[in-house]
Amino acid sequence: IPNLPLVDFVGASGDGSRLLIFAGSDTDPGRYYVYDKAKRALNEIILARPALEGARLASVKAVSSPAADGAQIPAYLTLPPGKESARGLPAVVMPHGGPEARDEWGFDWLAQFLAYQGYAVLQPNYRGSAGYGEEWLARNGFQSWRTSIGDVTAGGKWLASQGIADPAKLAIVGWSYGGYAGLQSQGM
Repeated sequence: IPNLPLVDFVGASGDGSRLLIFAGSDTDPGRYYVYDKAKRALNEIILARPALEGARLASVKAVSSPAADGAQIPAYLTLPPGKESARGLPAVVMPHGGPEARDEWGFDWLAQFLAYQGYAVLQPNYRGSAGYGEEWLARNGFQSWRTSIGDVTAGGKWLASQGIADPAKLAIVGWSYGGYAGLQSQGM
């Protein structure tokens, strides 16, 4: 397997002698392998997104941004491929749906598409997101929507304060709860 940090055991044959494995990363949409235990052989069988094979994709890095009350909101920042500095780029804050879901490090087709078009993309795991403990999730984005939406809005303000985003070229894009967050953020 190439240097791919995300590995998932997808399934197994009925007798457990063969395993279906997925491996991918932020810059590799992934590929599927079959591992044959008896032969101790690992064989690649298919690419997850063949059209992207060999394409230069954007790396994703973990960041955090301060909310209005000082809480640090974990997020993922995707910059256009090859950009180390993103000064003054157009930017998109892209809150996930749910709200009791979360974004994770790895390949995200929409963040990659937007980055390829020249946008910086911030994916905040606002309060109400899963995976950060019961207190973080306890009053989810519907029960405490002002906090969740405030966290999303704060992400955009952080992008601008860091010089990453041109405030005049900043948008919030989402679907499901993320769309709701985008609509509600206009009043924050």
